Order: sequence, then C-alpha cells, then structure tokens
Amino acid sequence: MLTLPHIRLLTGRTKLPVLILPVVYTITGVLQLQHYFSWKSTFFMLCVIAMGVVFQPDRSRPGSTRCGWIALFFLLLSWQIPVLTIRYATLITALFFVTEYFLGRLQTLTFITAALIAPAIDFMVNVFTFPIRLWLTGVAGNILAGINPAVTTAGNMILLGSNVFSVDPACMGLQMMLTSLLCGVMLIALYQRRYQKVLSFTAILVVLLAITGLNITANLFRIILLVQFALPPEAMAHDAMGIATLLIYVILPLLPGVKWMLQRYGKAKPVHTGVQPPPLYGWLLHGVLAIGIIGGHFFMQEKQAASGEMDQQVKHLPGYSYAVLDDHVIKQTRANALLYVKGIPGFYFTDHQPMICWKGSGFGFYKIAEVTIADTKVYTAELQKENTTLYTAWWYESRTRHSNSQLEWRWDALCSGNSYYLVNITVEKKSLLEPEIQTLLHTRLIQ
Repeated sequence: MLTLPHIRLLTGRTKLPVLILPVVYTITGVLQLQHYFSWKSTFFMLCVIAMGVVFQPDRSRPGSTRCGWIALFFLLLSWQIPVLTIRYATLITALFFVTEYFLGRLQTLTFITAALIAPAIDFMVNVFTFPIRLWLTGVAGNILAGINPAVTTAGNMILLGSNVFSVDPACMGLQMMLTSLLCGVMLIALYQRRYQKVLSFTAILVVLLAITGLNITANLFRIILLVQFALPPEAMAHDAMGIATLLIYVILPLLPGVKWMLQRYGKAKPVHTGVQPPPLYGWLLHGVLAIGIIGGHFFMQEKQAASGEMDQQVKHLPGYSYAVLDDHVIKQTRANALLYVKGIPGFYFTDHQPMICWKGSGFGFYKIAEVTIADTKVYTAELQKENTTLYTAWWYESRTRHSNSQLEWRWDALCSGNSYYLVNITVEKKSLLEPEIQTLLHTRLIQ
C-alpha cells in the first residue's frame, strides 16, 4: 500500500520522466525510422495534425501500465524480427505508456490513428486493393460502354478515341483512402469533444468501414467523370475532379453520418473520482523499456546486417548473366530480357512490387492485366518511358508453388514456412513475353 510519502515522491518526480523519455524515444525513432516515413510529405503533416486532434489524455485516470506491457512485447519481438513496422510499434506504444502512466488514459481513437499512420498500412492499401482497381476499371468501362459504345477497356485502362485513362492515376480515391480515414477519425474526435460522448470500438469500426465503401464509390464516379469529360492527367481539372468527388461522396456524407452515430450509439463520458497513484513497478517497466529501446538500436542493426543471404537459392539460368544486389535481389540478364528475382525474408515483410520499383525508375504502368499461362495466374503490364516501351510480368514463387495473390503466398509462407521470391521478367518485344513466362514457370527457379 502506498503511503503519503510515496505519493508525494511520485508526484514530485513526474515532470522529469515526462520530459526526458518522450525526447529520448523521439530521437531514437528519428534515427531508426528515418527511411520509414516520408517526413516532408503532405500526408505526414496530416498524420501529425490528426494525432494532435485525437490526443486527449483523460487526466482523471493516470497510472495505467497497459501500453507498457504492449511496448515490452513489441520490443522483444523487434529483437527477433527486425522489421521497421515493429520498431515503430515499440516506440509509439512506449510514448503512449509515458502518457498513460503520468498524465492520463488515452482514447481508442489515438491507437487507431497511430495504426493508420504506419507506412505498412499504406503499403497494404496500395497492394491489396490492386484487384479492386482492376475490378473498378471493368465496372466503370461497362457503365461508360452503355453510354458510349466507343469506350473499351484493356486491363487497367479505359480507352475513348485517342484518350487513354489508366486506373492507377485515375485511382486517387483509393490512394487517398488513408487520408479519408484520418479525416473520419478527426471528425469523430471533434464530435466526441463537442457532445461529450464516446463511440465504442465497434461503432468506430463501422464508421471506418463506411468510409472505405464511400471511397470506392467516389473513385468509381471519378473514373466515369474523367473519361466522360475527357480530362487527361496533366489537366488541372483532372485533380480538381478527384478532390470534388472526395468531398462530395466521402466527406459530406460523413458530417451527418458521424453526428448521427454519436447521438444514437454514443455513451456519455464516464466521470472518474478518487484518482489512484500509479503503481511503483511502472517505474521499473519504464527503465527496462528505455534501456531496451536505446540498446536495441545498435543490436538490431548488427543483427540485420548479419542476417546474410536467404537459405533459398536462385538458379543461374543458362545464357543469363548473374548478379547479386542488395536486399536479396538477384538480377539476371541476356539479350532482350531482364529478370529480377527478389527474395522476401518472411510473410510479414513488404515485397519489391514492380509497380513501385519501375515507377521509381520513371516508367509508367499501362495495360495491367491478370492472365493465365501454363495453368498459373500472373500479372502482365506495359512499361512506358518517353519513347521506350517494355513488356513485363510478375508473380511469386517458392520451391513448390507459384502464385500472384498476396494473401495466398503470405498465408502459405506463414503456415508452411516456405520462402517466397518475387519473379519479375521484362522484355523488349511483346511477342517474347509469353514464351519467357512459360520457360520460367517450367524451370525450377527456386532450388
């Protein structure tokens, strides 16, 4: 039982850790996550604003250690799995632990915002919604074809006369999914503050799912309007149309929708009296976390550098030159063909998506389609840069399986422990692509 001197000791020394620990964790986070976040991007600024809006500690409920135990779990996990997302989870929950222990308990929206901020979520949205993008193209193309028979679709492209519209640049609604979700979270926080009510986690989840559906609907209308009015990507009206559809089909419905949800399902904020002093073992937990986070900064770097090559070996194909690049990437080349085989250390890692890598080299993706070759589904696309056109295809491969599904290969890697590689073949002539794909699919590329 805490005595009066204990309480005075805790109260008197509260300010020091509240000031020091967040600074230490922030500096460590900047050092560890410097390549994880786009620090100067507009989206990162929005993330900071969103966190500022939802960050409302309940000062009548300090002393919680729940985030401390969660941070300790992520810390131990990060020592075994040196993934930047887990390091971010460790640091953010450690910061939340400082807040909840000394200042007050945080609301559910704070944790949801912290999750949405993670770049891993952005990766998941962009990668896992790719089939939705192709589906949207088909739906929009069918609707437009009913209005104008001259409209046709090809993969991720809609063609109207000499105008070509690709689902990727025309898919700002999906690319702004996280922006919409953050706006929704901030709106909930503002309404909760205004009406002094709170939504349950289930109700918040319903709102976020509704935002997702509204975003898909807004993007469908956006594609239709862009094609119907022939607004090319370089036109200012193109971006204006995206912003307009986002406001009309997503933000405006949220204003009365969130208000209604809060009035209908919101509960009055509980009033807590008789503040309990924080448990003394929390100080020990703070010390363990601080030592582990600071020391882990050096340990995890050494462990990651010493991880070496993957156990799986990539076959050196006859007639191809062979070079090992960074990050488990193997490059094989021959006349008119370029093969990248990119190792993925585990099911929880992000992969080297061709749509990301080739775009980073200045190429645009066109005519993306899912095709079946040799009983295997693969993605194919055209790469265009100035006057250069290349033809590419990609899929995922292990010793025993081929797949183009993110969920399928990750699930198999989780259940079986199989190591997967992303196989990306690129050729100069379209007629060469399918024969190259067939040859690679019949070759035991992963030994």
